[in-house]
Amino acid sequence: MTLLGILRNYENKLCNKKFCYELNGKDKVHLVFYTENFCHLLGLHYVYHKDRRYLGARGYDLVSREKVTIESMKKHNEKGYNYIKLKIDNFNNIYDILTNGKITKFDVTKTFGDSLISANLVVYYKNKELLLHLFLRKEQEHTSQYTAISFIVKSEKEKNYNQYVARQKHMSVTNFEIVDIRSQIEK
Repeated sequence: MTLLGILRNYENKLCNKKFCYELNGKDKVHLVFYTENFCHLLGLHYVYHKDRRYLGARGYDLVSREKVTIESMKKHNEKGYNYIKLKIDNFNNIYDILTNGKITKFDVTKTFGDSLISANLVVYYKNKELLLHLFLRKEQEHTSQYTAISFIVKSEKEKNYNQYVARQKHMSVTNFEIVDIRSQIEK
């Protein structure tokens, strides 16, 4: 699949929707996706080190105009591209993570190994020999709205395969629905 195809899938399946979870029968999580978060979730900052043109709305625009492609990433920084290849190959599975995954609270101090991720929750899903993680952070303290801040794929072959979900507090999903935000705006 092309990078533009991955972007279009992200727009169609994730953007303009609110993924609403009720956890443990009380906690509410309303997850939204923004187009300007696409490049960061995909990990373009590992390919284009410290070049902010490839992040946010500008990065999104470059991908949508096919100024950034898989080939151009390989050509620019093959090592960086190889580092995010598993993310690229599994990015279209984020919808499956959200609809079939499990959720834990996330406390970075309980992870095995070092991590700089500052998140409140992680939604994870086992896909064959891979563990797919989507990290969520609350947008504002006194709301239930969250945004995805990081997407990480770990292989069973890796030493710390379950480092982000082991020793975390697991939550049960007691209700789940997907709301089309566009239909709410039109009313």
